[in-house]
Amino acid sequence: MMTTMMQKLFVKASFSLRNQKGAQSIEWIALAAVVLAVLGAVATFFSKDENVGNAVSGTLSDVIEHIGDKITGD
Repeated sequence: MMTTMMQKLFVKASFSLRNQKGAQSIEWIALAAVVLAVLGAVATFFSKDENVGNAVSGTLSDVIEHIGDKITGD
């Protein structure tokens, strides 16, 4: 009786340890949180310097336009 109960407990514990459902989702959420924290820190640091903001905005616009041109074949 005790052996059967221990075997059932072992099977349940080993299944729970091998179950990886949701682990990848948690990793992506953590990565997104880190990216948002870094972007927030950069935005706060450069909030008073309009030249840097304009330069970053212009560069991002150019990159997005270039990607669009590659997709459409222009």
